[in-house]
Order: sequence, then C-alpha cells, then structure tokens
Amino acid sequence: MKYRILLTNDDGIMAPGLTSLYSELSRIADVTVVAPSSEKSAVAHAISVFNEMTLEEHVKDGITWGYGFDGTPADCVKIALTHILKEPPHLVISGINRGQNTGFNILYSGTVAGAMEAAMYGLPAIAVSLAALPPAVPFFDYAAVFAARLALQVIPRGLPRGVLLNVNVPNCLPEQIRGVSITRQGESRFEDFFRHEGHMNGLPLFRNVGGRYLFGEPLEDYDETALAKNVISITPLRYDLTHHELIPTFENWLREGIHDELLSPDEQPDMPPQSSREDQSD
Repeated sequence: MKYRILLTNDDGIMAPGLTSLYSELSRIADVTVVAPSSEKSAVAHAISVFNEMTLEEHVKDGITWGYGFDGTPADCVKIALTHILKEPPHLVISGINRGQNTGFNILYSGTVAGAMEAAMYGLPAIAVSLAALPPAVPFFDYAAVFAARLALQVIPRGLPRGVLLNVNVPNCLPEQIRGVSITRQGESRFEDFFRHEGHMNGLPLFRNVGGRYLFGEPLEDYDETALAKNVISITPLRYDLTHHELIPTFENWLREGIHDELLSPDEQPDMPPQSSREDQSD
C-alpha cells in the first residue's frame, strides 16, 4: 500500500520550500498539494467565513500535482479533507516554512495552524520550518529529506489524537547538523515596532516593522536552544490549551469567594418556584 500525504503551507503554492518538500515526499507517497494561492504568513489559525474563495488546479506535464486555494492554511486543509480528497490521508504535512516557528511565534504561525487543523480532524500531522530568516539563503533540501524520514516513522506508528509535531531544522549543511532533540515550546518572539507610514483618507497608517528576534531564557529543553546548537527541534503540540493541572487549584481558590457559581448541579440549593406574570394578575 502506498501512503497518502496531504501537503500544505502558509508561504503559498509556488513557494520553494513546498516544492522541495513535494519532490522528496513524492518518493515515498502519493502527495496531494492544497496550499494558499498567495502568501498567508502569520495568519495563525484564521479561517474564512464570509469570503468566497477560488480553487485553481495546478498541472505539470499533463498531471495535476496540486491546488491553489484562495484561503488560509486552515481553509486549505478543510477543503482538502471535505471536498478534494476521496480518501483521508495517512499524514498531513505543512511546510517547509522559511523561518523558524518556535517560542511565542508558534501561536502566530500559519504553518503550524495547517498541521493543527489536521490534528483537529484526528489525523497525524507535522509542521516543518527552516531557521532561515531573511536575508539568509535557505537550504530546503535537507529539511525536506528529514521530513520524509520522519514521515516514515510517524505514519505506521501514528500520533495521539489531537497532537502534531512541530519540526524546526537549522539552516546549515547536512554535515553541520548536530542531532535531533525532543523539545518544548520556548519563549522567543519577534520585537514589535510600529512605524508611522503616513496617512490614508485622513487616517494615520502604521506598519509593524520590528524584525529583531528576541530570545527567552535559554533553557536546555527549549526549541530555540536546540536550533542555536544546530540541533533539529521536534516539539509535540496539541490544540487543547487547557491548563489541566491548574483546575483543582482554581476550584479551591475561587470556591471561597464565588461559592454558588462553582457548585455542581447536584449541590445547587433548591430555589422556590418563581411566579409568572399570569399568576400575579389575579
């Protein structure tokens, strides 16, 4: 049986990172590409609710190799799974993104969101990013090779429901890679700086041009710490954002001050029935 892989990204269907990944994955699986028609970087997990979106077939050498969809990465995964694919894929991969998706930037990432959407459908998913922020020249080839190797490990084993793997690959030659590390999300982020760009229709225009990368505390198991050592970072992520360990603490903390609202249905005191207006009109 040949594996089926759905491939998406947030840099757009013509992005070189997607092309490299498609070429490598095609060696091991039947790959269907459904990716944004244009770049959708940093759209996070946005979906299009009210806009109409076009779907364009992309053909090469007489063969359909993918579809450009005028939506977000999450939109692309949705339409692929509900409209385009005849059978569910064995794996969904989003990438290769140009630039790492680590730390706080995971929450803004369209690349991660594409994989997260697949996880919400109960499918194993991988987000792949290359730590090659401009003006660095990106080396996508090895990241694509590693993604294919990882895919061959994930497909037969699967992933826990609701979990995706966020993979960040150092932008260096293969011989400079210093291994692979299972990491946790760090605290790095981009600096915000809003520059005044003039006016439009009498209103001030601003653009966020903060490009400096701010590193958090360099803890040994952080994703950014691994990349800084030329180590590939793999971070298991999940869409459940609940802080489960804190629930009992907050229940105890709040019960003293907001007791009635925190009672379970069985604990609620019996309230006398309230009379209606009709009862009071006699």
